[in-house]
Amino acid sequence: MISGDSAKSLKRGLSIECLKHLSLRRTKMRVDLLNIFLVLSGAWARVPALAGVCPSSPLQVTNRVCIKPDIDRPGSQKRPIDATTLEPSWRGPEHCVNNTCIFFSERVGDGIVLLTTERNAAIASNFPTVAKPKVNTLPFHDEKILGKGIGVIADRKIRKGELILNRTPTLMVQANSHLELEPGTRDVLYDLAVQKLPRTGQELFMGQMGKDVYDKIEMNCFQLYIDGPNESGRHIGCYPEISRFNHDCRPNVHYRINNMTHTTVAARDIAPGEELTISYIELLLSREERRSRLRRWGFECACSHCHVSDKEAAQSDARLQQILELESALENFNETVVTADTGAQVAALYEKERLHTYLGAAYTRAALNCALFGEEKKAQVLARAAADALEREIGPDSADAKAMRVLAEDPRKHWTWGKRRKAKPAKAH
Repeated sequence: MISGDSAKSLKRGLSIECLKHLSLRRTKMRVDLLNIFLVLSGAWARVPALAGVCPSSPLQVTNRVCIKPDIDRPGSQKRPIDATTLEPSWRGPEHCVNNTCIFFSERVGDGIVLLTTERNAAIASNFPTVAKPKVNTLPFHDEKILGKGIGVIADRKIRKGELILNRTPTLMVQANSHLELEPGTRDVLYDLAVQKLPRTGQELFMGQMGKDVYDKIEMNCFQLYIDGPNESGRHIGCYPEISRFNHDCRPNVHYRINNMTHTTVAARDIAPGEELTISYIELLLSREERRSRLRRWGFECACSHCHVSDKEAAQSDARLQQILELESALENFNETVVTADTGAQVAALYEKERLHTYLGAAYTRAALNCALFGEEKKAQVLARAAADALEREIGPDSADAKAMRVLAEDPRKHWTWGKRRKAKPAKAH
């Protein structure tokens, strides 16, 4: 986290009114990706919708996570989520205010407490959970970092794609209740809720930055949806161990939230002694735009990418602008600009900019573009790169990653094949 005298309400996007303007570019890119190639190929009616992607910015107010009946993992048993019955190991409802009640269980993670409705509690309590590993198996430690406060430092080399953390929330509150409850009533309810946690859970939660429970939620927590797109399912989930990951404009850690389980994965190789970081904001912004956005919360970015020379910053800004222009050309299929290699050019720019958490969509776009132009070998290489990135970003069993594996296996059988390949002129007799 950032030092205590910095305003860190930016941290996980809970200053709701300040965040409504933030870009949904990751979700938009995902939708655009499908739309572009359906339009180009004329294949609207023949293509099933792609699986949902969990955007990775905690600051996106309408960031809706992948809501699935189970966490995809080898050997998992699929079962429907019960939206009417609280799982037997849970307790509640208690201390209800209107429809907001306390529900809790000591058997989930280090303990969990919810402040929500009975329906939402039933849904959440029936989500599959993951076993928490022993602390000594973690590949990092917490450390005080000059100018940043507490951060997370790698103890050994962490390889690209390696799972770092899998955690359920310690505390989760319905977003509307957090925003609308009368402050005095809300604070009493919050104090009662934290007391329901086991000692370890209490220590973890209270060890976060913030003067009281409300402040800690504002400064440290993530937004998630647990009931599909229903606004009543929008919650704020607090993951104390994740709250120590500092911001970087070129992060080395990607995260996703499935159901209510928060997963962090190495977006690239991380060296021993290197800090583990995530991003709090949209990253396809110029240095000045990023700084300006972060300063709105009193936060001066200390990352290395913001401290390059003015010349290097200008070069980086130019590459970002080129990405946006080429993506627009791909989206609208500007025939004077777009070639078989345009998508790959965009992906290379993402790599050059070290935007490792954005590579899934970039390589997917590039692979599909090559398939459209009938470039078999290039499509295969790019589709494999896309599948690898998507497995890191969405999960190893994601439908999108599997779709890219299918494309890599035989581009000629893919629905995009050759849709933009120019016909050869007929030979003269």
